[in-house]
Amino acid sequence: MIHLLLGADEYLSAEWLAARKAALGDPEMASLNTTELNGAQSNAAAILGEASMMPFLAPQRLVIVRGLLDNYEKRMAASKNAEAAIYTEMATFLDGLRGVPDSCILALVDNSVDKRRGLWKGYVLPAAGDRPERRIDGLDALIKAGVVHLETLAAPDVKELPGWLQRRARHKNIAIEGAAVALLCNFVGPNLRQLDNELEKLSIYADGRPITPQDVRAMVADASEEMIWNLTDALAQRQPAKAMQALRDLRRNDQNPIYILTMIARQYRMLIEVKSLAGAGVTNHFDIAKALGYAAFPVQKALQLSHQYTFAELEETLERLLEVDMAMKSGADQDTELDILVADLSVRRQKRAA
Repeated sequence: MIHLLLGADEYLSAEWLAARKAALGDPEMASLNTTELNGAQSNAAAILGEASMMPFLAPQRLVIVRGLLDNYEKRMAASKNAEAAIYTEMATFLDGLRGVPDSCILALVDNSVDKRRGLWKGYVLPAAGDRPERRIDGLDALIKAGVVHLETLAAPDVKELPGWLQRRARHKNIAIEGAAVALLCNFVGPNLRQLDNELEKLSIYADGRPITPQDVRAMVADASEEMIWNLTDALAQRQPAKAMQALRDLRRNDQNPIYILTMIARQYRMLIEVKSLAGAGVTNHFDIAKALGYAAFPVQKALQLSHQYTFAELEETLERLLEVDMAMKSGADQDTELDILVADLSVRRQKRAA
């Protein structure tokens, strides 16, 4: 059976493959009957040859091929027409998929396939020598014919993430409060592997009792805060393109514009506090964190950036943030205000540098 894991989440993909391997039976026999191939360093004949081999003292073999279709796509994009060698190579592979025996689980793990190209929609292989012209079925036709099974293993979106985490906790018999689920998802974002790891860590920390929001705050780093620091860092380094990318990353993490503005303001206030203590001779970030009541990581970041600002610049930035806050709460488009703010702060830094 052939499975196509296309654009699958890394964690879900690994979990799916582990389940297929476990289904082979005894772990030692499963390892003997599992082969992993690098698609960029392999070819159709080698892959189909592996797939046709009989399993050893087991009902099936598992053949995992990573990056083959991605490699085909690159070679196809570089070719001028269907007479290029890549099209003959693909024809061998696509035709050969119909002959993969049931004794093999062939898993194709790839990032994406351009649905406008021949690998997906099929193509006509030109005649050559004694070979007549013929139509080659693409992946789309093979999926519709049931030859290839397309696995949907995308990470849940931000709204579905708490439900996924709650189900994961029940599966592991881990008790966690609803507010803790929401906070953990907000801190980590749609990184399923990290979410699962943090859940395990919190379970050990809670030691049998339900995990609370306080546990999450104590044990888990806020990824959204780190992304805010990426934005602040880009502004400090006078890199407007990097700053706008950091802002886009925050939006992809589904952060509310008011929340983003609040976090930016919090960090600039922290910069002033940290710069004041550093100026007074307190230079160890652990000592500063203890004095101000902050965690060590954000203080360390603030200490690194504080040297790039004067107190006048920091106070002027806070005034600008207050103007944006008032505009947002007075009916202005919040996303537009954030865009203008980031561009404005970047330009101001560049002008001062000049």
